[in-house]
Amino acid sequence: QMVNKKRAVIVLFETAELLKEYEKTSYFHQVQQKNILSEDKTNDEKEFVIKKAATARQATFTTAVFGRDTDFMCNDEGLHQVGGVHII
Repeated sequence: QMVNKKRAVIVLFETAELLKEYEKTSYFHQVQQKNILSEDKTNDEKEFVIKKAATARQATFTTAVFGRDTDFMCNDEGLHQVGGVHII
């Protein structure tokens, strides 16, 4: 719902296993613009996903390890106007 309201959404999972299970669901496959931020990605891939996470209509699925000490910077003025990033 938040993505449809032009917001960005970051969904944090407690473990990589839970994230992988969610990737198999129909809910995950319904999301149009999505990225996965996981520990097995290269540093360049992680940096790309982190930069893209705070843009309008973007959903980012990640593990709790990225919930601390990761700077999800929002430079999208339109996103600020509709309420910013929604964290789940």
